[in-house]
Amino acid sequence: MRSPLHNEKYAFLLEELQELRKRKGWNQRALAAELGIGQDLVSRAESGKRRLDVFELALWCQACGTTLERFVKRLDKRIRSNQLPGLLRPDDVEDNH
Repeated sequence: MRSPLHNEKYAFLLEELQELRKRKGWNQRALAAELGIGQDLVSRAESGKRRLDVFELALWCQACGTTLERFVKRLDKRIRSNQLPGLLRPDDVEDNH
C-alpha cells in the first residue's frame, strides 16, 4: 500500500499550494516572510516532505488572498476533473468564485 503522503489526491493538494503562491506573484521566500516562517518550511510543505495542519493551511490561504473554503473547493474540483472521488459531497461543491 502506498503511503498517503504520496497518493494522487495529495499530489493535487501540493500543486494547488504552489499555484496559490504563484498566483500571488510570490516566491517561497516572500510567502515565508508573510507567514513569519523560514523558507525551508514552505519548500518542505510544497514538496510533500512536511504536512500542514488545517490551521497552517488556513493561514497559507489567507496570506495568498483566499479562504480555506475556496481552496478546498478548488482542490475538490481538480480531483473530480481527474476522475477521482472528490473530497466534498456534490451539494457542497457549488462554486461561486
